[in-house]
Amino acid sequence: MPSVPRIARAVPKGPVTRPGKGIPVIARLRWANGQDVDVQAVAIAWTSEAVEIEWEQSAGAGRRQDWVPAPHVRRPEAPEPVNTDAPSTRGSSARVRR
Repeated sequence: MPSVPRIARAVPKGPVTRPGKGIPVIARLRWANGQDVDVQAVAIAWTSEAVEIEWEQSAGAGRRQDWVPAPHVRRPEAPEPVNTDAPSTRGSSARVRR
């Protein structure tokens, strides 16, 4: 039996909101091997800390539903979240070329 790649999942706690129609989102999936991948998905439910998404792992593999941490989900038109773990460049003397 082939192994199935695993992602880090969130556990929903508290009241769950389920919209009448799913909302298109970009979800960052963290794979068991440590790789992060952004996928197009549909938010089908959420709590204050987690979002249930429906997404397609690969063409022809069918759709999956998984709970992921809420900070890993954004609307498609939203900018990518800032990595707060990265060192700050504030106060840097580096210039941006335009």
